[in-house]
Amino acid sequence: MTERRHGLARIQVAATLRRMREQASVTRDAAARELYCTVSKIGDIETGRSGVKPAELEKLLDLYRASGEDREALIETARESRSRRKTGSSIPTSHRRYFDLEAQARSVTFFSPGLIPGFLQTDGYARSVLEWSGSLGVTEVDSKLAVRAERRRNLTRTDPPPASYWCILGEAALRANVGGPVVMAEQLECLLEWSKTIRHLMIQVLPLGSGVHGFLGWTHTLLRFDPPARDIVHMDSSIRDLFFDVEPEVRGVADDLELMKAKAIGRDESLALIRHILWEYKEMSGHAALE
Repeated sequence: MTERRHGLARIQVAATLRRMREQASVTRDAAARELYCTVSKIGDIETGRSGVKPAELEKLLDLYRASGEDREALIETARESRSRRKTGSSIPTSHRRYFDLEAQARSVTFFSPGLIPGFLQTDGYARSVLEWSGSLGVTEVDSKLAVRAERRRNLTRTDPPPASYWCILGEAALRANVGGPVVMAEQLECLLEWSKTIRHLMIQVLPLGSGVHGFLGWTHTLLRFDPPARDIVHMDSSIRDLFFDVEPEVRGVADDLELMKAKAIGRDESLALIRHILWEYKEMSGHAALE
């Protein structure tokens, strides 16, 4: 029986093709002319409603001037989308490809216990996270900062309409003092400002001492897509990073995230806690300046 919903690999191909087309400043009309097809078919390919044939993919990649590892990785992922098992997939993907998936989603729910999620990081905070080990060169750091900046722009985009974002932050993420009190104060001020001005962004805090929960040690993200595309879960820790779209497992994570929302304090109380910790960082900054 033909599967009615399409999995991770197809959505990855769809989202990356859209990003490549937009970066190459190619219209959907031009892509349709290249494939001798309708504009609606290009739209279906870019949303995962339709798969793309190998010959069509090669033509589009040529049109978008895609080359190197990005091209080869997309061809391999497209091959995976045609041969994937009905039970779903669990495959790694790059940070660039994750951005493509996030840009395609209609809603995104995060739980992050110890760090501010990348899409909400200020440049100063992100740079502190990326540079702390000394393992990344200047070019790599700048490239990752550019991806984070693109993710932030998704919050305020108008075409297509932005996804709804629900972010559950562990209180430890607010108190981690990444980059020092000045960097943290700027970061928390931005969280408060974005929470106030971006209607489709919800921030909750899970206080210290909240007890055991199903996500200890992991950061989880649930990305929901319009049918027929499958919803996807992204899980990462210090030693592992994976995506999966197996329906029973995705449902389990979705249920746990709903429990986390109930366990976390409400929006107004969360923002009040962020303001209180922001004041503490400003106090620390003032004392440091006097020393």
